[in-house]
Amino acid sequence: MLLVGIDLGGTAIKAGSITPEGEIVARREVPSELERGPADLLDRMAQLARELGVERCLGLGVPGLLDLAGGRVLQSPNLSSIAGVPLVAELARRLNLPQRVHLENDANAAAIGEHWLGRGRSERDLLLVTLGTGVGGGLILGGELHAGPGGMAGEIGHVVVEPNGPLCGCGSRGCLETLASASAASRRAIAAGLPRDDPGDLVRLAELARASAGPERELLFAVGRDLGRGLAVAIALLDLRCFVIGGGFGAALDTLLPGIRTGIAERCYGERLKGVRVERAELGADAGWIGAARLGMLRARG
Repeated sequence: MLLVGIDLGGTAIKAGSITPEGEIVARREVPSELERGPADLLDRMAQLARELGVERCLGLGVPGLLDLAGGRVLQSPNLSSIAGVPLVAELARRLNLPQRVHLENDANAAAIGEHWLGRGRSERDLLLVTLGTGVGGGLILGGELHAGPGGMAGEIGHVVVEPNGPLCGCGSRGCLETLASASAASRRAIAAGLPRDDPGDLVRLAELARASAGPERELLFAVGRDLGRGLAVAIALLDLRCFVIGGGFGAALDTLLPGIRTGIAERCYGERLKGVRVERAELGADAGWIGAARLGMLRARG
């Protein structure tokens, strides 16, 4: 039996098939092209699933606030055109898979993927943090996804780190994603005129920070410190010891780590600091669809 998962994003649909033992069989990536409308999007996702050999179940990861019972997106900054669309019901109808299409937040799906086959595979408890346009989070406790009754557990991006900080899209100020996401880091770099040859280029910024001490390293230290202050909330609340950092900006983790450690130390103390590990995710862009595929199988069994 093949497990099939789809990771729907604002710019791309990533999908793949994998065996229950964790061997990747195929992967696909196509543009989301949301401007073509929900029906066209659903048709293309269904076709992808067929091409990948969907059989008994399908897992679907989608960013934003979801109505899991209703199988739809309630609110998502990058997917507003499909808000309210019954994704699960429509995909199930197209694929003739009644009650076999399973929806989950994309960060939660990625956490399942990393816990199954990635950096967190030997951990019972972890928080996956995705650093991209925003900051997402997926929480694994006792070896299982913990999403909470509303599906919002682990949303560390909206922990307030600086009460008088930048305005967040959620309406609060100083949320972690306004300070430590890729977009926030780029904004902070542009404001500082860094790197001087191409302000806001995070790849170049990280290269310069690795090469020598200077303003680029100082800026990434400050971004990392804010991230560490956010992680400290999870440590204090859940006594977590393992954080796995994914997303595009996760590639710069080595430049952020000194600041992360400082931020954690500022907000935690004593025994809570022992054994805390912050590590880079392993599965990259595959984490979301792999986790969605795994989730589909687990929920189908349940």
